[in-house]
Amino acid sequence: MKIIKNLICLLLLLTCAITDGQNKSQNDKLSFNSFSITPLEIFFYDNSGGFALSADVSFALRKNIFTFSGAISEEFTIWGRGEKFKQLNFMYGREFELIDWLFIDTHAGLGVFFYNNPNNFKVTKAGVPLLTKLRFKTGDKFSIGLSFQANTNSVKNIYAVGLLLQWNY
Repeated sequence: MKIIKNLICLLLLLTCAITDGQNKSQNDKLSFNSFSITPLEIFFYDNSGGFALSADVSFALRKNIFTFSGAISEEFTIWGRGEKFKQLNFMYGREFELIDWLFIDTHAGLGVFFYNNPNNFKVTKAGVPLLTKLRFKTGDKFSIGLSFQANTNSVKNIYAVGLLLQWNY
């Protein structure tokens, strides 16, 4: 819990520092950027894998994107219970327009990684999340695409790919 409290305090301090040092023009204000969910996601680690659900909320300041994300996942098993993972992340990223309807978003940051195995062994560690989104813009506010994620930590390195649904504002 102490790690989560420290992460929240760090995020609040970063947000205050960003908004205090900016000019008063509209382009220089931290504003809501997007919300996305990855409802159909498959993750891999070692010789196993499973299903996951992730979501994120992002804010923009000029061309900089600040993203808060979370994910829950569970290992696929036929008999018994599998390993479970959760993560909370704060990431910095950028959006690149390839064509007027095709975008790539890249993000990297720091986060908290929660691990729970079937024997109720629980551990919380820091992680380094990486996220890439390949988005096809289908309207003014909606995009569909693929999400590619990785979380490097000292417990289990996780890699995931899934269907991305994103609403831009």
